[in-house]
Amino acid sequence: MALLARRVARLHKTVGLVAGILLLSWTASGLFFTIYPIETIRGDPWRPAIDHGNLSDMSITVSAEEALAKIDEPATQIRLKAFLNAPVWMIESDASRAMIDATTGAVRSPLPQSDIDAMAALFGDKPDGLGTLTVAYLIQENPLREYAGPMPAWVLEYEPGKQRIYIDAISGDVRSVRTTRWRIFDVLWRFHILDVTGENRFDSWWLKLAAFLGLTMVLSGLVLGIDRIRKGRLFS
Repeated sequence: MALLARRVARLHKTVGLVAGILLLSWTASGLFFTIYPIETIRGDPWRPAIDHGNLSDMSITVSAEEALAKIDEPATQIRLKAFLNAPVWMIESDASRAMIDATTGAVRSPLPQSDIDAMAALFGDKPDGLGTLTVAYLIQENPLREYAGPMPAWVLEYEPGKQRIYIDAISGDVRSVRTTRWRIFDVLWRFHILDVTGENRFDSWWLKLAAFLGLTMVLSGLVLGIDRIRKGRLFS
């Protein structure tokens, strides 16, 4: 039994070293998660609410049927909304989306730079905490992990720190706000769940291995505790 206890103690110390590093990582990242409200991490305080006007005050001369004729495939959804003080039809199909002007019948999507500039002018004081708007550019494919919204999208970049507002280039909706704080959160979150793929998976082998090591440490500690109780040395 003494030999078994020595081997278990050696295992407990070895596993404890690795598990201790993991515990430090989990505790440090968890502390960061509790310091900042999730709304702040998501950028909600800087998300601009845009007043596009009152739809009831606008003249609608293009019917839904006429708008649907502008696209080449069956629509799954169509809705009327206000956009930059004008009525528009938002049409969605299985493969695409389109914005149709409900006054002229013109296809307004993807949105041009002029519409994005007009939207930015309506932001008010919301993005002030992000810094100064330096550039706006259109992305057709997503090169960044921080944005998981639909494509294409307009990126409004603010300095310092490359804080970004992402706007759906088809619907004009503000999809997300990404700040330095969000990026720190993202890195710590990946360490927290041991995500080496960047896919936010909770079933990776790394996490399973960490759970196994933690369980091994607890069980070996339990064996050592029982052994010390048997020898009457639990608190000595």
